[in-house]
Amino acid sequence: MIFVRRQWRSFDFVLALLVLGFAVYGLFVIKSATAYDVRGLAKIYSNQRIFLASGAVLMFLAAFVDYHFITRFFIPIYVLGLLLLVFVLFRGKDETNTARWIAVGAMSIQPSEFMKIFLILFLAKFIDKWRDSVNNILMLALGLAIIAVPAALIFVQPALSACLVIATIGLCVLFVSGIHYRYIFAAALVLVPLAAVFLWDVQKAEPFLQKINVLGEYQVGRIKDYLHPVQNPDQYTQISRSLSHIGRGMLTGVGLGKGTYVPAGSNDFIFAVIGEQLGFLGCAATLGIMFLIIAKCVLTANMAVDLQGRLIASGVAVMLAFEAFVNVGVATALLPNTGMPFPFLSSGGSTMWVHMIAIGLVINVGLFKRKSLFQE
Repeated sequence: MIFVRRQWRSFDFVLALLVLGFAVYGLFVIKSATAYDVRGLAKIYSNQRIFLASGAVLMFLAAFVDYHFITRFFIPIYVLGLLLLVFVLFRGKDETNTARWIAVGAMSIQPSEFMKIFLILFLAKFIDKWRDSVNNILMLALGLAIIAVPAALIFVQPALSACLVIATIGLCVLFVSGIHYRYIFAAALVLVPLAAVFLWDVQKAEPFLQKINVLGEYQVGRIKDYLHPVQNPDQYTQISRSLSHIGRGMLTGVGLGKGTYVPAGSNDFIFAVIGEQLGFLGCAATLGIMFLIIAKCVLTANMAVDLQGRLIASGVAVMLAFEAFVNVGVATALLPNTGMPFPFLSSGGSTMWVHMIAIGLVINVGLFKRKSLFQE
């Protein structure tokens, strides 16, 4: 069956209402962030209303089209994602020499956002199909290659933050599939020293990774600014302003719509807008609701009727958690400055549609007969 036939009592209304209410709350924050009409930003709010309405429709469609039917096409889905990523490299370049968007009429879509969902669906079916071989070294290598190809294509756009999301989703889905801990231990033995070498290299006057064009000059600069903000105060302006806005809000904030202009406040630094206008309580409430949404995804994964469903819901939970963590981490100077939207709150059509579809898939997984958390 293409469409899921289940009683309405199986539909996760709590998750759907949490997400829709959260996204509507995001509309108010975006309206407040763009109220100053700096460089025509007021149009962002009007567009976001359309993205939210259409995203809600996509969420319900994803909820009722049987995910088993969708994953039958896991190979075409994955190939489509790769083709879009290749296409954007040749046809999506802008005046800054980045290639992240494809123009479709009067709007643009961001293939790297859709690749997140495509990868989750592909890995869910791929791992389920060869579940008995998940700890075979060749199958594991193939799984890593499947993750590495889109991650590399996104990295060269360049879009480091989206590349990290893809890698995180893929690796966590592999972990949930039940790979042996010896592989995890071996990976840690390799990655920890590499991370140390990476930090040592980027602090050099002429980093080797920059010389061989693995990292761009601006990427190295952002990492250096994060590690040594006092040495480069002018380059640290965006994050220092974000901290200033959050600090200005104190406990209850200055009031929605009464703040000051925050650069990229409708997208990457929307948490700074929340901090200034709604204060610590607003930030805590925002993170609390995001936690509830992620927890619902995790619970759905735990009660999924099959491995495919568990991997889909787990992949969505990881995606939402990682994106929220990075967005807040950048806004509060815990992480280097990298563009990362806050799920359901930040402006943008592609990100809204992808996150709504993701929630629809989680609800879809929950429509099937659930297992008790205490059942073997």
